[in-house]
Amino acid sequence: MKTRTFPGSLLFMLALALVLAGCGRGGGEAAQDPAPAPPEVVMAPDDGEDFELAWQGVLPCADCEGIQTRLSLRREADEAVFELRETYLGPAQGNEFTTTGHWRLEVAGEPGAPAVYRLGPEGGALGFALQPDGSLQLLDADGEPPDPPLAFRLHRL
Repeated sequence: MKTRTFPGSLLFMLALALVLAGCGRGGGEAAQDPAPAPPEVVMAPDDGEDFELAWQGVLPCADCEGIQTRLSLRREADEAVFELRETYLGPAQGNEFTTTGHWRLEVAGEPGAPAVYRLGPEGGALGFALQPDGSLQLLDADGEPPDPPLAFRLHRL
Protein backbone atom coordinates (compact mmCIF):
# COMPACT_ATOMS: atom_id res chain seq x y z
CA MET A 1 0.00 0.00 0.00
CA LYS A 2 1.29 3.30 -1.02
CA THR A 3 0.68 6.41 1.01
CA ARG A 4 1.05 9.89 -0.26
CA THR A 5 2.41 12.64 1.86
CA PHE A 6 1.84 16.26 1.11
CA PRO A 7 4.90 18.40 1.06
CA GLY A 8 5.08 20.80 4.04
CA SER A 9 5.00 23.88 1.81
CA LEU A 10 1.75 22.74 0.16
CA LEU A 11 0.09 22.26 3.56
CA PHE A 12 1.29 25.67 4.64
CA MET A 13 -0.13 27.31 1.48
CA LEU A 14 -3.48 25.57 1.95
CA ALA A 15 -3.70 26.67 5.61
CA LEU A 16 -2.76 30.23 4.67
CA ALA A 17 -5.45 30.32 1.95
CA LEU A 18 -8.08 29.13 4.46
CA VAL A 19 -7.03 31.75 7.02
CA LEU A 20 -7.11 34.54 4.45
CA ALA A 21 -10.49 33.42 3.13
CA GLY A 22 -11.87 33.46 6.68
CA CYS A 23 -10.52 36.97 7.28
CA GLY A 24 -12.33 38.31 4.24
CA ARG A 25 -15.75 37.42 5.63
CA GLY A 26 -17.15 40.06 7.90
CA GLY A 27 -20.79 39.08 7.76
CA GLY A 28 -21.52 41.84 5.25
CA GLU A 29 -21.36 44.57 7.92
CA ALA A 30 -17.69 45.44 8.00
CA ALA A 31 -16.67 47.84 10.72
CA GLN A 32 -16.12 51.26 9.23
CA ASP A 33 -14.58 54.35 10.67
CA PRO A 34 -17.34 56.71 11.68
CA ALA A 35 -17.73 59.71 9.41
CA PRO A 36 -16.16 62.82 10.90
CA ALA A 37 -18.65 65.08 12.59
CA PRO A 38 -19.44 68.18 10.55
CA PRO A 39 -17.85 71.34 11.95
CA GLU A 40 -20.02 73.36 14.26
CA VAL A 41 -21.68 76.13 12.32
CA VAL A 42 -21.41 79.53 13.95
CA MET A 43 -24.49 81.70 13.65
CA ALA A 44 -24.79 85.46 14.01
CA PRO A 45 -26.25 86.53 17.37
CA ASP A 46 -30.01 87.03 17.44
CA ASP A 47 -31.44 90.51 17.06
CA GLY A 48 -31.84 92.24 20.38
CA GLU A 49 -29.33 89.96 22.11
CA ASP A 50 -26.51 91.89 23.83
CA PHE A 51 -23.03 90.61 23.00
CA GLU A 52 -19.39 91.51 22.45
CA LEU A 53 -17.30 89.53 19.97
CA ALA A 54 -13.77 89.99 18.63
CA TRP A 55 -11.70 88.70 15.70
CA GLN A 56 -8.03 89.14 14.85
CA GLY A 57 -5.62 88.38 12.03
CA VAL A 58 -3.02 89.76 9.64
CA LEU A 59 -4.51 91.03 6.39
CA PRO A 60 -2.42 91.50 3.21
CA CYS A 61 -0.92 94.90 2.46
CA ALA A 62 0.37 96.24 -0.89
CA ASP A 63 3.32 98.20 0.56
CA CYS A 64 4.00 96.56 3.94
CA GLU A 65 4.37 93.09 5.46
CA GLY A 66 0.75 92.98 6.54
CA ILE A 67 -1.84 94.73 8.65
CA GLN A 68 -2.41 93.32 12.12
CA THR A 69 -6.18 93.74 12.41
CA ARG A 70 -8.52 93.39 15.36
CA LEU A 71 -12.26 93.89 14.99
CA SER A 72 -14.57 94.11 18.00
CA LEU A 73 -18.34 94.20 17.62
CA ARG A 74 -20.59 95.10 20.52
CA ARG A 75 -24.32 95.39 20.84
CA GLU A 76 -26.01 96.79 23.93
CA ALA A 77 -29.72 97.53 23.85
CA ASP A 78 -30.31 99.28 20.51
CA GLU A 79 -26.70 100.38 19.92
CA ALA A 80 -24.37 98.37 17.65
CA VAL A 81 -20.78 99.66 17.88
CA PHE A 82 -17.53 98.45 16.31
CA GLU A 83 -13.86 99.16 16.95
CA LEU A 84 -11.38 98.36 14.17
CA ARG A 85 -7.69 98.52 15.16
CA GLU A 86 -5.12 98.28 12.39
CA THR A 87 -1.34 98.16 12.89
CA TYR A 88 0.90 98.17 9.82
CA LEU A 89 3.80 95.70 9.99
CA GLY A 90 7.28 95.91 8.47
CA PRO A 91 8.76 99.22 7.24
CA ALA A 92 5.50 100.97 8.08
CA GLN A 93 5.74 99.60 11.65
CA GLY A 94 4.14 101.83 14.19
CA ASN A 95 1.41 103.18 11.95
CA GLU A 96 -1.64 102.40 14.04
CA PHE A 97 -5.20 103.37 13.31
CA THR A 98 -8.36 102.89 15.33
CA THR A 99 -11.74 103.39 13.73
CA THR A 100 -15.01 103.29 15.65
CA GLY A 101 -18.58 103.58 14.54
CA HIS A 102 -21.79 101.70 14.08
CA TRP A 103 -22.33 98.41 12.30
CA ARG A 104 -25.32 96.54 10.96
CA LEU A 105 -26.00 92.91 10.15
CA GLU A 106 -27.21 91.88 6.70
CA VAL A 107 -28.74 88.43 6.35
CA ALA A 108 -29.30 87.24 2.79
CA GLY A 109 -32.56 85.54 1.93
CA GLU A 110 -30.91 82.69 0.06
CA PRO A 111 -30.12 79.49 2.01
CA GLY A 112 -26.47 79.03 2.91
CA ALA A 113 -25.52 82.65 2.28
CA PRO A 114 -23.38 84.05 5.10
CA ALA A 115 -24.46 86.86 7.38
CA VAL A 116 -22.48 90.04 6.62
CA TYR A 117 -21.38 92.66 9.13
CA ARG A 118 -21.30 96.11 7.47
CA LEU A 119 -19.15 98.74 9.20
CA GLY A 120 -19.44 102.50 9.07
CA PRO A 121 -22.12 105.06 8.41
CA GLU A 122 -25.28 103.54 6.98
CA GLY A 123 -23.55 100.18 6.78
CA GLY A 124 -20.59 101.54 4.79
CA ALA A 125 -18.68 99.72 2.09
CA LEU A 126 -16.51 97.70 4.48
CA GLY A 127 -18.06 94.28 4.98
CA PHE A 128 -17.10 91.01 6.65
CA ALA A 129 -18.94 87.74 5.95
CA LEU A 130 -19.38 85.37 8.91
CA GLN A 131 -18.00 81.95 7.92
CA PRO A 132 -19.25 78.58 9.28
CA ASP A 133 -16.05 78.19 11.35
CA GLY A 134 -16.65 81.55 13.08
CA SER A 135 -14.02 83.50 11.15
CA LEU A 136 -14.78 86.70 9.25
CA GLN A 137 -14.04 86.98 5.52
CA LEU A 138 -13.23 90.51 4.33
CA LEU A 139 -15.38 91.45 1.32
CA ASP A 140 -14.46 93.80 -1.50
CA ALA A 141 -16.47 96.89 -2.47
CA ASP A 142 -18.83 94.70 -4.52
CA GLY A 143 -19.52 92.43 -1.55
CA GLU A 144 -17.45 89.56 -2.97
CA PRO A 145 -14.55 87.72 -1.29
CA PRO A 146 -11.14 88.76 -2.67
CA ASP A 147 -8.72 86.30 -4.21
CA PRO A 148 -7.26 84.33 -2.46
CA PRO A 149 -10.02 84.40 0.15
CA LEU A 150 -8.09 82.69 2.97
CA ALA A 151 -5.56 85.54 3.09
CA PHE A 152 -8.32 87.97 3.99
CA ARG A 153 -9.73 86.30 7.11
CA LEU A 154 -9.92 87.31 10.74
CA HIS A 155 -10.18 84.52 13.31
CA ARG A 156 -12.47 84.58 16.32
CA LEU A 157 -10.84 85.28 19.67
